[in-house]
Amino acid sequence: MTNKLQVEIFGNHYTLQGEADSAYTQSLASFVDQKMVDLAGKTQGLHLSKLAVLTAINISHELFQLRNQQAVQRDFIDGKTRDLISNIEDQFEDLNFDK
Repeated sequence: MTNKLQVEIFGNHYTLQGEADSAYTQSLASFVDQKMVDLAGKTQGLHLSKLAVLTAINISHELFQLRNQQAVQRDFIDGKTRDLISNIEDQFEDLNFDK
């Protein structure tokens, strides 16, 4: 089911359409709005299109950082898992079931 939602981002109104829940879509719009407001406060006089692009770059940077952190954590967990499995296998090898 396709949902339509009116949102406001940086003083402009947009109609968003998609499968996502309306509350989720509104939270996305609010997130982008807040990022634009924050960036506009640091960079006076930018044209809306430049502000939107810089906001997209900043959000993309955050996403890439999170993906990198996730990959590091996944590699750490994978290593620990392999170590645990190896340790368990070693302990089973040390058991002598023939006695």
